[in-house]
Amino acid sequence: MNELSCENVLMASMASADGIASEYTGEQIDMHVGQCENCCRELAQMQNVDHLFKRQTRMEQAGDLWSVIDKRIGDSTASQIGWRPFALLVTLLAAYKLLELLPARDPGFSFKLVPLVLVIALFALIKENPFKINTGLILEK
Repeated sequence: MNELSCENVLMASMASADGIASEYTGEQIDMHVGQCENCCRELAQMQNVDHLFKRQTRMEQAGDLWSVIDKRIGDSTASQIGWRPFALLVTLLAAYKLLELLPARDPGFSFKLVPLVLVIALFALIKENPFKINTGLILEK
């Protein structure tokens, strides 16, 4: 058994408050806390904090949010763009990869930037920022 120090007593009292068995009995902890003013103050502060946490409650959402979210997803501008620009991008990137695989050709550094330019051009064409964070989402009541 470890020495009955202030730190051990406080750890044991926290463990017993959490429902975990400690190596000290409740009588040993109570006897030490009754004799040690520092442990008595610390234990009182921990109990006050515990009461504060137990009194806190979380607000519950009463409404069904999925119907609003589903409607917003359906109304999104991404669905208006369609799949054709992306299919074009895939085709161009596949053609680029085939050109890159041709033997005995060193296209140079500028040729390596073609995929990046194609992706930027696609997003400029569809006027959509892929990194945009939608802050305008307002849930209806």
